[in-house]
Amino acid sequence: MATIKEAELPGLGKKYEVTLENGDIVSVIIHDEGTREVYHFPDEEEDPLSVVTMTDMESRQLGSIIGGAFYQPKMLEKLEAAVADLHIEWIAVKEGSEVAGQSIGDMRLRKDHGIIVIAAIEGKKDSRKVRRGNTRINPGPGYIFTPGHTVVAAGTKEKMKLFEDMLKNKKDVERENEN
Repeated sequence: MATIKEAELPGLGKKYEVTLENGDIVSVIIHDEGTREVYHFPDEEEDPLSVVTMTDMESRQLGSIIGGAFYQPKMLEKLEAAVADLHIEWIAVKEGSEVAGQSIGDMRLRKDHGIIVIAAIEGKKDSRKVRRGNTRINPGPGYIFTPGHTVVAAGTKEKMKLFEDMLKNKKDVERENEN
């Protein structure tokens, strides 16, 4: 996991410095007027390899792309994005999970668990093991959780952890709780 440092730049803005696993450093300066400067320092180099300056809107658009708001890599079974206290996760429904065969309405996810289901991806792997399927945006209370589907849901970090456990195989959850 990357190391992140932050520093106030009085009269200028704020600086974030991210040290990547490969040793490279990406430094982002957020100016008070909204522009961003992004510097890339190769491992153990003092001079940046590149510098990019973006407007506030451009940096927000790029941040959304990097954060996975528009595209989820197909090889990931779980992806997480956090905005303030809201967490959005893509979680696969496992065989033997406690939600398999139940509907959103039956589980009262929003009222009893504080979870909002944003989408359900009905994925199937074809002969090339490529995940394909239909995406149901804002599935209604009649949507039934089916093993192999990926659920995009939002909630607080604590609520999302409980929901993730509900989508896992019951035996896997029991083993994790024993350890």
